[in-house]
Amino acid sequence: MTDKRDKLYIRFSQGGQNSRTGGSPTSGNWLTRILGLLLLIVIVGLGLAFGLVIAGILVLLMIPVLWRQRHTIKQVWRMRKQAKQHYQSQQRQYEQQESYRQQKNHQSDYSDGSVIDGEYEVKDDDETKR
Repeated sequence: MTDKRDKLYIRFSQGGQNSRTGGSPTSGNWLTRILGLLLLIVIVGLGLAFGLVIAGILVLLMIPVLWRQRHTIKQVWRMRKQAKQHYQSQQRQYEQQESYRQQKNHQSDYSDGSVIDGEYEVKDDDETKR
């Protein structure tokens, strides 16, 4: 009795295959694929065109605001340019001071005799006490 049990078979279908037709999910009419692709391109193109039109309208609306603020904008540009020039001059001055300090230290090391080039020996303390 145990040998003649009913067996249960499970059939798994793989990703979107229709059990009746048995076709693959990529099969389809090539005309529908082309039309679908063209429709996608048209929708994306219309979206980009609409976005560019909105951006153009916003730029046109900003012209009067920018025109009223032109003196302030010019002043900001001038201040930015002056700040950049000031920073560059401070940087050059700092580099000149550093190079001058390095030259001065290098010259003073050799001029006062504090640096001795050559070899030396360390003598034992016993020899110096005698």
